[in-house]
Amino acid sequence: MATVYEIGPFRLDPGAGVLTRLGMAEALGPRAAAVLTFLVENAHQPVTKDALMDAAWPGLVVEEANLSVQISSIRRVLAEVPGGERWVETLARRGYRFIGPVTELRDGVPQRARGDSFANLPEPLTSFVGRERELVELKRLLAKNRLLTLTGAGGIGKTRLALQLAAEVKDAYRDGVWFIDFAPLDDPELVPNVAAQTLGVHQSAGKPLVETLCRHVRGQRLLLIFDNCEHVLDASARLAEAMLRSAPEPTIIATSREPLRIGGEQIYRLPTLSLPDAAAGVESIRQSDAVLLFVDRAQHQQPEFALTAALAPAVAQLCIRLDGIPFALELAAALVHAHAIDEINARLDDRFNLLLDGSRTALPRQQTLRATLDWSHGLLSEPERRVLRRVSLFLGGFTLRAATAVATDKAIGDSSVADQLSRLVARSLVVAETTDTGTRYRLLETIRAYGREKLHDAGETAATQRRHAQHFRAQFENAVDEWLKVPEATWRALYLPEVDNVRAALEWSLGIDGDPTLAVALASASGPLWPALSLYGEGAQRLEAAAARIQPDTSKSDQARLSFWLASGLEEALPVRAVAMFQRAAALYQETSDRLGLAHTMARLGRPLATMGRFEEAAAVLAEALPVLKRSGLPKLLGIDFANMGYLKTLTGDLAGARTNYERALALFREAQNKFSELAMQGAIADVTWALGDLAATEAALRETVAIRRKSPTSRKGSIGFGLANLMGVLTERGKLADALETAREALPLLSGVGNAWVFMDYLALRLALGGNLACAAKLAGYADAAYAAKVRQPNEARARDRLHALLRERLETVELEHLLAKGAKMTEDEACRMALED
Repeated sequence: MATVYEIGPFRLDPGAGVLTRLGMAEALGPRAAAVLTFLVENAHQPVTKDALMDAAWPGLVVEEANLSVQISSIRRVLAEVPGGERWVETLARRGYRFIGPVTELRDGVPQRARGDSFANLPEPLTSFVGRERELVELKRLLAKNRLLTLTGAGGIGKTRLALQLAAEVKDAYRDGVWFIDFAPLDDPELVPNVAAQTLGVHQSAGKPLVETLCRHVRGQRLLLIFDNCEHVLDASARLAEAMLRSAPEPTIIATSREPLRIGGEQIYRLPTLSLPDAAAGVESIRQSDAVLLFVDRAQHQQPEFALTAALAPAVAQLCIRLDGIPFALELAAALVHAHAIDEINARLDDRFNLLLDGSRTALPRQQTLRATLDWSHGLLSEPERRVLRRVSLFLGGFTLRAATAVATDKAIGDSSVADQLSRLVARSLVVAETTDTGTRYRLLETIRAYGREKLHDAGETAATQRRHAQHFRAQFENAVDEWLKVPEATWRALYLPEVDNVRAALEWSLGIDGDPTLAVALASASGPLWPALSLYGEGAQRLEAAAARIQPDTSKSDQARLSFWLASGLEEALPVRAVAMFQRAAALYQETSDRLGLAHTMARLGRPLATMGRFEEAAAVLAEALPVLKRSGLPKLLGIDFANMGYLKTLTGDLAGARTNYERALALFREAQNKFSELAMQGAIADVTWALGDLAATEAALRETVAIRRKSPTSRKGSIGFGLANLMGVLTERGKLADALETAREALPLLSGVGNAWVFMDYLALRLALGGNLACAAKLAGYADAAYAAKVRQPNEARARDRLHALLRERLETVELEHLLAKGAKMTEDEACRMALED
């Protein structure tokens, strides 16, 4: 039986490999004809590139570019018909799909048109982008369940995904696929009427319409899409349940902002589109579904729009700020004909007045971002609205305990907050995520911004901000004690997720209408947070701001902790200031008779004193702290004292003593389950090995340490950067200059913001000098000497400096060298880092 296909005015004969129009053969080669045949045979279905290449080049291995050439040829021929070039649709990262009109002829007799089964699926006006993972999962779920409900926030793409899913599986439903749209309804009683009208069902006299519908679907293998159920939830749930109970054959896909809550329902909570890493390269950013959608829709507005390397970070940031919500991205893409991406980003704080130009033919509630959220908000009860606007104050997520503390007042009680929060999760306005420490909740940024508006409109912002700050002050009350006592991973899981909330609470409490006493208490209690995240600079700024607001009645305990953690953030970059702050903390701890706090301070004070060359004072304070720390029973605290004693002995040239102390500290940190400090000690021991001259062993040890740090969940970017920078120094000393440069290029960005890149400038300058770039090497040498003023170099850095300056004196005239050194001494750390990475 001969089969040919009519494709609009064209006729494709697969057997002959010929495409004709009006009886005349088109200029389409046999490979292109084979590709077109495979696409048409699988019309309206995604076809992978591999499958197409196997069809056109069976048994051969060919480059993907050959397929692109054939696709272009096909489109060029089909373009003879207006719009024909769009019949072959490109599916990003998936392949292609034929979406044009196809009728199969067998021996000249028309069969059912491909993609034209009993169905009323609306023809999409734009291409379907992304969601490959979701489609695979939904097909799996649909095969096992008769009611599949896609839930998610407004504008997240539930309807578009449901339609795409139905289009891809419709051949499995012999009796048709029907799209039943409840969006225009105001009266829930009309739900059965809309379904009947869509299915062509007429009510039997004297019988309920639902009964007639159930009788109609009995015995039919149908796929029904119940779209936009949230505002007629009970009615659509009753109809779905009745249909599914009366007949075993039909299957229903429902879309709603909350589940139908009937038996047998499989719920699929649709996530936002995958987001890019704004710091990644253009190719990585391009892989994000959110970026793919934005670029596709932007090209509808401005055909020449392209994701270039220069534009990619801004596009990535836009997608992140819009949470990967498809509707918001499409509205933003509509602006590219009139605004640069940076201009759109700059105005996203006012997103509800910016993203206004939706489809004129859509329902009013689907035309703007605000209208979409107003619609969802209007479906909430008053208690749900109250909780939503109050939890919108949280940044970076929150726990049920935090929500209860912040949302509770005379109008709403503790138990009610938990109930309302559960309802908001069900209604897709709050996201619930299970972690090792329990359930955490968060709002999409767009919903949070909407909630903040409602909080302001209700006149509740100030009171809610105060409760928010008070809660986190209370939550961090024991953070310092637990930092000393519990395993590091446990502490990080408990406190690190709250960093954005701590920022917000500090900003409010330090503001004009804030509470300085609360600010100082929170800043002092949350002090360990900043070094745990390698945010030394930010931590110092926030603690300095809090210290400036100390009042006469501020508790000495809070002042002591504040001074201690401020000093901790400054000890690498500003050891002189750190010493002063540690000494102030020590005096306050002494006044409050806090012997453990005093001993801890003495153990930490020893390091900046040693850095400044005040060796005897450093040895004295470390010795003073040791007996108290031994009696404390806290291995982490005792490890700090031994680690800093090892540092002191390194600077004084007692390398054997340094190794002994570092090894004691390593054992104590392992006992305390403090992985970060354990890795730091392994690096310190490698540093001693380096100072003893075993460069090969040091390189191997540092590579191993860096590899472990990369994999460690508790590692910080600064610690990885520190290990890499040390490795760079060893590679330089071994003459592996290319490897050293490559390592430096990874290390220095990781040290940005930590404030200790200056430590490695001697080796960075030495690498330049050995490579022949003497002018830059001399400037870096000048910067390094200025940075080390009033500080003592460790043996390895001292050795690098000696070698560097010998080289410079040998190859540069004295006057020129002095000029370059002086010029380098005036550079900033950023300028020095940029110069250090030159070839």
